[in-house]
Amino acid sequence: MNDQKEMFRTGLKDSVAIVAGFIPACFTFGLVGKGLGLGSLEVFLLSALVFAGASQFIGVKMLAAGAAAPVILLLTLIINLRYLFISLSFGGQLNRNISVLARTWIGFSLTEEVYAVSMIPREEANRKTENEKMNQLLGLPYLLGLQIPPYVANLIATASGITLASYIPALYLPALNTSLYALLIALVVPQLKGSLRNMAICLSAAGSSWLLNPLLGNSSILIAMLIGMAVGSLIKGQVKAEKGVSV
Repeated sequence: MNDQKEMFRTGLKDSVAIVAGFIPACFTFGLVGKGLGLGSLEVFLLSALVFAGASQFIGVKMLAAGAAAPVILLLTLIINLRYLFISLSFGGQLNRNISVLARTWIGFSLTEEVYAVSMIPREEANRKTENEKMNQLLGLPYLLGLQIPPYVANLIATASGITLASYIPALYLPALNTSLYALLIALVVPQLKGSLRNMAICLSAAGSSWLLNPLLGNSSILIAMLIGMAVGSLIKGQVKAEKGVSV
């Protein structure tokens, strides 16, 4: 029981940076939704039920423009396909004893920021023995501590943005919405230091996304993720081959 409490407290501690990035971004979402003329309940439920960053902003703009529901669903589905790749990696790190109901919550509240923070200690775990790896798998207490605060912050900040929408000038919105980009950069950069593989994955994914964006638009993100995965697997295979391990 004490170990579970400690894991939960560790998750809470690790969630602080995520919460700090979510508050201004979700506050901005509440402001944008109300500024586009949508009802308070519509904006709040979109934030509570979608909980997917860019998809929320695109969805609220399309709703305000009167787009058909199937079009909105299709576009948000395409944008959120990135979570398929994130979930494949994240799922392999979960403790197998976690129930289906708990996994449902974990999957719903999984974001890029949660993934990045939870994977930071995974790099060292990959160098340990099989028994040590089993003890390093992500457990439910830790994930509850890591994922609940950002979701609660999302709800509170969105509600605050909705409430204060008539008092905040629109020209301040871009500045408020840069917090998540700063958070993601702060999470990614430390993992690039001293890791040729991580650097190659980051550069290949970022470069291909930049080059393909004029041709594919938002779909370029998915292609960039595949390219980054391919580059990472090639470098990993080369490292194993150098050590005499069959791949």
